[in-house]
Amino acid sequence: MGRGASRRAIIFLSSAVVLGGCSPAPGEPGLKLVISGQALIKKDPRLHWEDPFGSLRSILQHADVAFTNFEMAVGSEGNRCGLSSDYETSLGEPPLSQTERPGNTSGPHAVDDSVMEFLADLGFNLMSLANNHAWDLGDCGIEATRGAAADLGVTFAGTGPDVSTATAPAFLEVEGGRIALIAATTSHDERSLIRHAVNGVWTGRQEDWSRNLAAVREAASSSDFVVYYHHFQIDDDEFLEVLPGDSTDDGHLWVEDVRGWQTQFARAVLDAGASMYLGNGSRSFDGLEIYKGKPLIRQIGGLAYQGLSPVIGHYDQHRPWEGLIAELDIREGAVERIEFIPLALDEGETYRSSYDDLGFLMRRGLAEVATDVLAESILIHFRDLSAAYGTSVTIEGGRGIIEFL
Repeated sequence: MGRGASRRAIIFLSSAVVLGGCSPAPGEPGLKLVISGQALIKKDPRLHWEDPFGSLRSILQHADVAFTNFEMAVGSEGNRCGLSSDYETSLGEPPLSQTERPGNTSGPHAVDDSVMEFLADLGFNLMSLANNHAWDLGDCGIEATRGAAADLGVTFAGTGPDVSTATAPAFLEVEGGRIALIAATTSHDERSLIRHAVNGVWTGRQEDWSRNLAAVREAASSSDFVVYYHHFQIDDDEFLEVLPGDSTDDGHLWVEDVRGWQTQFARAVLDAGASMYLGNGSRSFDGLEIYKGKPLIRQIGGLAYQGLSPVIGHYDQHRPWEGLIAELDIREGAVERIEFIPLALDEGETYRSSYDDLGFLMRRGLAEVATDVLAESILIHFRDLSAAYGTSVTIEGGRGIIEFL
């Protein structure tokens, strides 16, 4: 069992007894929640690095709760969920056709459960399993991923054998209170494929909206702090050629403004009782909006990204190799302060020529705390993005600080 799991993890499903809230009394200590973006790791980093994520270790292990999005599907050595023995995850080779196997893509992000064990050992004890790669190995992968998380003592939400289970909040008890997590995805993948197994929120679909707000209200009635995680990976241009009232090929209904739709949904989630809205899925990060005293983060950037082509500089315009991790101080169910820490995701430029494509892709894309000029650049960028939402960020000691008054 992971080190993080041993100190603080009991999983509660939505059928848990409603407690009616259990906030600490005034003067009692609150809790520290660390949030990060998506982890897309193809191989256990301990195979190639002596201390992967070493500069993040103390941050994670001093938190009461540490969150990430597990953007992969577990397929163990004993059950590869339909993949052949010669399929190589990092390269996505040999190419697979959709007719050969169930799943979401022809290049599934199928990983050994040691990848999740690594993240749990670091201190991640709260995970979203909802994203556009959750169903890459079909129902088999959903079951295997949920099973791995349960075995490691990780609290998780967002997938299940049916949509009700996938939407249900999960609860984590810690010394400072009870945390609820609801996780969902709005992606460009086929609604018809994953609608029964992943908590999807498709644009224009009121039933998805209503189902998730009901889950938020349930979570708020029986916890101290509700995290709503939304894997939002959909581009505006996917709707450009769709007429109002029509559907896209992936099951979304046309909306006039995709980004505006996300904002409306996030605010509805917060109005329903969520304590914070955390979005992720883009290759870049956005600023923070304070909505009715609550943090609204549309995109937080990545934690690990062992993807893309092996070409250095690919997608540089999105700044995909820069990210953020945040420490939230929570007391009596509300955020008092957030400190954003800049991350440098290792693009691998210094060692690209030393490895073939496979060796390179298995090593790149892991985050460490950014320093010096890069750290300042990331924090200034975050400060400027947040200012567009009317939020003031103070840069001090290599961190971007937001006080909630």
